[in-house]
Amino acid sequence: MDYLMLRNFDQTGYYETRLILMIVSLAVASYFFYYKQDRRFLMVFGMGVGLSVLGKFLATGTELNSVAPVTIFGMTLSTFPSLLCQGVFEGGIASVFAFWYADLRSARAPRDEWKLFYVLCGIVLVMSFVVGIASRGHAVTWARSIFAPYLVLGITVIIFVSLMIAWRKDDISSLASYFAGLLLFVFLNYEPMHLLGARYIGEPTITQPIAAGIGAQIIVMLLSHIFEAAGGKLHYFMLPYALGWVTLREREERSRERFSTQHLADLASRGYRKKASKFTQDK
Repeated sequence: MDYLMLRNFDQTGYYETRLILMIVSLAVASYFFYYKQDRRFLMVFGMGVGLSVLGKFLATGTELNSVAPVTIFGMTLSTFPSLLCQGVFEGGIASVFAFWYADLRSARAPRDEWKLFYVLCGIVLVMSFVVGIASRGHAVTWARSIFAPYLVLGITVIIFVSLMIAWRKDDISSLASYFAGLLLFVFLNYEPMHLLGARYIGEPTITQPIAAGIGAQIIVMLLSHIFEAAGGKLHYFMLPYALGWVTLREREERSRERFSTQHLADLASRGYRKKASKFTQDK
């Protein structure tokens, strides 16, 4: 049976909360850039926004995207600005959230360094509950097939290429940490909406879609979280990682350590050759 992803939050404050989360994620990236001289978060933010926007436009006219109009501050946007807003609002927060989690985990950061990240988790959770409560009782505004061929093929390619990049760089752990961050974001962002009936699994009927049973709600939504919502965003990190633009802290420290060790070895070798040369001259 084909299952549908149904939602009714398009006109009930969803994009206002996405705008808030986008601003928060940009603030996080700017904080690291200004106070820590760390440009990685801005790079990941920009990559997430750019790839998200690109994905929205590529999906237009296929089964992937029915182009639900964006309503924000009482204004209903046309197709082009709707796609642009969806990409900008959703890509930035997902990419920064997952990267921050992966960076903290990779660096084995002390508890104090996690505090601001936990604040971000709380903000995402609160925004999700706000949308879920505001959307209760509203009619379905958007529906799409979960197992659409284009969707499955596109995300499979993203996951496969991401795994190949991580394997070639001998760094599956970075990919796993980023995926774990995405999965955490997905659960905080979508599960309250799911539980409150703002975003749920449906079944098609002759007249209109209806909510699926409890078993399908759990299993199909879990598959959607893992495969689509998290797996479909791995390229937000893996593309700049493959290009050498960003990496996680533990990986950077390891690279510096290898360089430092090699540097010491070269110095020792030069010293040995110098002494040997002097000994030969004395003879």
